[in-house]
Amino acid sequence: MKRRSHSRTAAALITAALVVSACTSDDDGADDEEVATSDAGDDTTDTTEGGDDTTETTEGGDDTTDTTEGGDDTTETTEGGDETTDTTEAEGDDGDTGMDDSMVGVEGGSGCGIPHGPYEEAEASGEVRVAWNDPLLSFNQNTTHANATANANVAYLMHSGFNYYDGDLNLVNNDQFGTCTIESLDPLTVTYRINEGVSFSDGTPITAHDLILGWGATSGNFNEGGVAFLEDGSAIQTDEEGNWLVLTPEGDIVPEEAGVHYDPETFELFEGFEYVPAESVNFDAASEQFELVTQFPEVSEDGQAITMVYDSFYVDYQNGTPFLGNPAAHVVGRLALGIEDPTEAKQAVVDAFQNNDSEALAQIATVFNTAFDHDSLPDDEGIYLSTGMYELTAYEERAEMTLVANPDYTWGPQPKVETIIYRIIGDPTAAVQALANEEIDIMQPQATVDSVAELEGYADRGIELVTGDTAVYEHVDFAVANGGPFDPATYGGDEATALAVRQAFMKVLPRQEIIERLIAPINPEAEVRDSFTQTPGAPWYDGIVAGNGTADYAEVDIEGAVALLEEAGVETPVNVRFHFADNNPRRGSQYELIAASAAEAGFNVIDGRSPTWGSELSNPSIYDAAMFGWQSTAVAVADTGPNFITGGANNFYGYSNEEIDALYEELNGTTDPARQEEILTEVEATLVETGFGLPIFQHPGVTAFNSNYVSNVNPIAISPTIFWNVWDWEAA
Repeated sequence: MKRRSHSRTAAALITAALVVSACTSDDDGADDEEVATSDAGDDTTDTTEGGDDTTETTEGGDDTTDTTEGGDDTTETTEGGDETTDTTEAEGDDGDTGMDDSMVGVEGGSGCGIPHGPYEEAEASGEVRVAWNDPLLSFNQNTTHANATANANVAYLMHSGFNYYDGDLNLVNNDQFGTCTIESLDPLTVTYRINEGVSFSDGTPITAHDLILGWGATSGNFNEGGVAFLEDGSAIQTDEEGNWLVLTPEGDIVPEEAGVHYDPETFELFEGFEYVPAESVNFDAASEQFELVTQFPEVSEDGQAITMVYDSFYVDYQNGTPFLGNPAAHVVGRLALGIEDPTEAKQAVVDAFQNNDSEALAQIATVFNTAFDHDSLPDDEGIYLSTGMYELTAYEERAEMTLVANPDYTWGPQPKVETIIYRIIGDPTAAVQALANEEIDIMQPQATVDSVAELEGYADRGIELVTGDTAVYEHVDFAVANGGPFDPATYGGDEATALAVRQAFMKVLPRQEIIERLIAPINPEAEVRDSFTQTPGAPWYDGIVAGNGTADYAEVDIEGAVALLEEAGVETPVNVRFHFADNNPRRGSQYELIAASAAEAGFNVIDGRSPTWGSELSNPSIYDAAMFGWQSTAVAVADTGPNFITGGANNFYGYSNEEIDALYEELNGTTDPARQEEILTEVEATLVETGFGLPIFQHPGVTAFNSNYVSNVNPIAISPTIFWNVWDWEAA
């Protein structure tokens, strides 16, 4: 079993706003990594982390990772909108919260979006074929390791929930599924109610039990710590100092050691050695929002609602709900506790949380973390139950999925397409050719000069393009706790020397050259992105950039980089293992430009491209710098925190800064827009000053579809991009 990056004493924080995205689509819309999704696309995670290049996931995905970049009104998402953030939270009459007391007690209210009302009736017919660059690897996108766009896309098709974003990036309450009522602003108290008749595809009603599981598994309240997580989400024991524990062939339990217990090149344990499984309660997932709910929620008498009392105000409370396509409580109860009766099984899950039953919760956590990870159709139908528009009927291993309209679904927008064929085509050239050959109807290819030109050449075949910047942004980050060139431990704990090496590498990043050679030919208006939290053109962008220090790295400075290394006494060449998606031609070109520039200052940038880069982001022992994209899944203010705070779900690198942690803690409870901007400026200035890494550019996006076979394709800038209005699609 492969190592996974860092051990944690508590679960990492998952944001609903960022997903890692990877390459082809999330870059430009695909998965690239960790839904706070992983950018793999070009290389989006968002957040989950695979994909193009985002985070996908999770970790695959485009190459993009789900991150909201919030501004006043703007937010950056792994895949998300420009940067517009819902400012209703920053307005109002209440002096303490910035909220209007008229919101209190209004069912639906602003608890989880603006009300919607009845949906248009529709009769599903026909078939639409869509292509994505990365496969679904998990039916539970709520774990850290499965937080990728590739997983989030399918989850959106299969699951309903309290809210979704519309074409104008308004957060809409799907009041046919359930409502969120603000009971109080001080303390923030919200009731989440699921409507009668809403059920899983096996006929089991969705109830408060499922909301308790969603809250309990992600709140972090029940995690006991003392563990590390492997790439598959399984928890292993660590000692008091955080060292991973290994069981030797002789039966001894010892701290692992490179070269003794595992191969330092492949990071695989040698034959005969195995990690010691953790027996404690540790969910590989947590919510920054629900971490603030430490009181056990009150369950309504009819069992359809829970009321949560927040310990402190949370500015982005509308975005997060305790049901986000999470596994069914009755299925978790069956798999973890062996209880077959659905009613008894889900009650046993609630009892385990309410009684803090460590033995039962440890089994529930193991199931939640690992049982829903599959790359083909599971034998157990409970693993892939639907709660929304479509049911999964077939999944050929990492190749093709078939989704059919759910005949029992009545609690949300009604789909007009009967069958969706979801094909996995990793090679963007092959995907473009498939569209030209009428083998697929919709795709979000990697936006390169060649791909755009080729697609434009097919206009006479009915192929239409939708272009524009996505909310995915490319960035380079450094691993600072892996024993590599950017880690103080390499220099005997000398922080100043490690910082000098990071700053030297920042000076050689040819950001403007990357724009001119790879991005401007697609988008002539493209410019270097200089903010970690705002997209160019967002209301706060110019102000934050003016104060964050990125101006010091506006141009390549080889002499300055050489001087920093010499002053620090660092011998060259300095080897830097560079991690990125290997199915992304544009990222490959970016790597070549970076490697050539860095070589002039004495850096040997080692090609670390990988087909599974997204899932490997959490294992920085195999790389020193990572290049991918973040994609947003929400319009929010504070959801970039998990990218940078200590132990954050999207902070793969061991970066830890007390000032950053304190600033985000303040931001989470701040509704004054002026102070929000000040806080984010301070955050970014600290990131630049401490050498976290640098943003590079906003991803250009292209959606292509054959209008002869499908209509009403209208992507938005946040996850799930092309799928957000799947109910409007019509098959010719």
